[in-house]
Amino acid sequence: MVYLLEFEISNKKILIESPLSPDDYQGSLDDVIQRYSSDDKIPFWIDVWPSAIALAEFILESDEFSNKKVLELGCGLGLTTVALGFKKAIITATDYETMALHFARRNYIKNIGNEENVKFVILDWRSPWILKKFDFIIGADIIYERNLFKNIVDILKDTMTIHSTCYIADPGRPMSSEFFEILKRENFDFQIVSKREVSYRNLQTGVFIYRIKKS
Repeated sequence: MVYLLEFEISNKKILIESPLSPDDYQGSLDDVIQRYSSDDKIPFWIDVWPSAIALAEFILESDEFSNKKVLELGCGLGLTTVALGFKKAIITATDYETMALHFARRNYIKNIGNEENVKFVILDWRSPWILKKFDFIIGADIIYERNLFKNIVDILKDTMTIHSTCYIADPGRPMSSEFFEILKRENFDFQIVSKREVSYRNLQTGVFIYRIKKS
């Protein structure tokens, strides 16, 4: 069974199907993630994170994504993918989990009406295979596991030119500073371009949006 979430973002109504039940929304997101975890599988994709809401809003307010090639890292349920679809971007949406891609594709078609400008593909950051260059790389709340920081930076090295831009939305976890130290060492420049307050699950979350460029 699936359940429908409705978001109103920058005057766009976005409908997102989720496997979570209404009862799941009585607790915290961390509690829900723990409940649905098994063995080494942690289903971070199973709900919409505040950083995805902030990044979707940022995308919908921008004019720079139209007809641009965009790589999305960790698309989850596809909220930011849908935002890119509204901006007519040419999207490669990726996730580690097959079920996440299944939901992201359904949600994209539900909101955009077709999948002409989007591909949904499996990507393991530890064994990346995408070597083509993109105009933009985006990710919402992807800086959460230290042992993956270098893998993410390596993907940016492989998929960005000096003209490319990466936008990462992050809630400001203390460990994120370690990720940005790696970026510096690998000759990337970065800056915070937006700070947004997101209200979701009866909580207010501050989200920083970083712009990252090759030096």
